[in-house]
Amino acid sequence: LKLLVMLWQFRTTYNQKKSVDMNMREKNELSSLIVLFFCLAFPKPCLGAGKECCSSILLDSDLAVHKIQGDKLGFYSQLGYYGARPAYRQQGGEFFIFYYEQEHHWIDSRYFYGASLFSKLVNEMDGYCLDDHNNWSFYNGSDLMYSEVLTSNCSKIEDVCCKELRISSANSEVIIDKEPYYNNQSKDSLGDYKAIGMTNGRFVYQKDNLDSFLEYGTKHWTVSSGVGQNTGHIIHHGGSVCPEHIEKEWQISDKNEDGEGVWKEDPELKITCVKKTNDVTPKPSTTKEPVAQSYVQIEPARQASYSSVAAVLGCILMLLLSMMIGMFARRFHRAWGRGAHGKQLLFETLDIE
Repeated sequence: LKLLVMLWQFRTTYNQKKSVDMNMREKNELSSLIVLFFCLAFPKPCLGAGKECCSSILLDSDLAVHKIQGDKLGFYSQLGYYGARPAYRQQGGEFFIFYYEQEHHWIDSRYFYGASLFSKLVNEMDGYCLDDHNNWSFYNGSDLMYSEVLTSNCSKIEDVCCKELRISSANSEVIIDKEPYYNNQSKDSLGDYKAIGMTNGRFVYQKDNLDSFLEYGTKHWTVSSGVGQNTGHIIHHGGSVCPEHIEKEWQISDKNEDGEGVWKEDPELKITCVKKTNDVTPKPSTTKEPVAQSYVQIEPARQASYSSVAAVLGCILMLLLSMMIGMFARRFHRAWGRGAHGKQLLFETLDIE
């Protein structure tokens, strides 16, 4: 009799364990189907999690944008994550670029991640990487204006800008009406400069260890006697990310008839590259590093391709939906067979305790 009781208890325990295992397996299957269904319906969060983004970004534009928002351009480095996406800080500067979840686009900020007030640059796209697409607008003083030439791409400053420069001018020895075109301070500012660090997303250069620096300040390049000064003896309003890329509109310091300091344009002033970084010619990259793409509308041919993909995804979703319906139907049949009715039938079908 005791043996029969033990066998009955063992059978009962085995059936209960088997039922629990089946329920756990069904729960795992249902969870997997739900995750797969979500990823097919909303692929960006699933695909973005494993995507590699650039750690160094160049934000650049033409002279017109530089004159208005140039202090926010330049090179940025990744500094952690914000909004489930990489976030960036200007190298040697005070600006940040991050994804603003509330409005589903990328913006800049002078203050901190998440600060949306007073942002002047907006990239209207919700890609996981900043350089996925360029759809940038900038604040022109009254409104946000879209710009085709405002772009962000994967770049390092040592691959784009020269570390050794030469500032020269054919007018440095010119004399007009017995007056030299260059005063002594402006003439002393000419010569060879080497990069010593970074400020405002750009290289800062120094001349032969002397107190003469070429630096990008508040929307202009300046040659002055100290880093951080807003005045000097050579200036370019607006500028570029690299000073050697500027071809015109350089000015030198001078004095008017009243002895007041003024700026005088020198069309002959040039900044040229003396030596590239490590003096090595860059080789074509063989790695598949993300490259920024222009923001373009989908062409009709591409629309047909995307329609085919959408049709395939639709079929997969229908298959998953059919599998989920089959699973719930099986639970319903099993609960009905056990005599469940009403709310109990619904709870057992949905596996609600």
